[in-house]
Amino acid sequence: MTSLAYLDKFDRAGTGRYVDHYKQLLKDFPDDGELCSAMGICYLSLGLYDLAIKSFAKTVEEVPDSADSYYHYALALLRGKRPKLLTLAEIKEVERYLNAAIMIDDTRSKYYYLWALVKHDFYRCNGLTIKPPTIEELIDEARGKSDDHAETVKMLEHIIMGDQDLVNLVKGGGSSVSTCASGGSSLEESAGNCEYR
Repeated sequence: MTSLAYLDKFDRAGTGRYVDHYKQLLKDFPDDGELCSAMGICYLSLGLYDLAIKSFAKTVEEVPDSADSYYHYALALLRGKRPKLLTLAEIKEVERYLNAAIMIDDTRSKYYYLWALVKHDFYRCNGLTIKPPTIEELIDEARGKSDDHAETVKMLEHIIMGDQDLVNLVKGGGSSVSTCASGGSSLEESAGNCEYR
């Protein structure tokens, strides 16, 4: 199992059966990074963020060249919350893992989209300075990369955002980056819609 979108076919009980299966396999192969990753994806899908974090920590230790594992680790570290509500140290850790994913594989749009969403909601919505790469640069980069729309939609289920225009843009249903923020101004010039709706 390599994606959250795959688990969309199953209800909680079905995903739970996968968890049970992977637990059994991990008893025999506790250092198998791919099994740890699959287990983490199941936990992430179920919203069991602390267990997902533990699984992805083991995964990146065992398979340090797996870009998706760093991405999933970053997503789990958000714990289903608004980035705006996390601490700077927590956000820096999320950004570190997203940067690692991009350094390993710079062809996946979801890495850039998640980083743009995190930067917007934490830095922009808290009135903080955004250091490069900017939100617009990340969105522009994402648009030129391979896209797994179903995986991007699943990602959005695990991150609460205040700016629905930006969420729609990431989903593919919004306008341009430059008109995404309120008042038609650039994302870099405006706090946009930072209130949760």
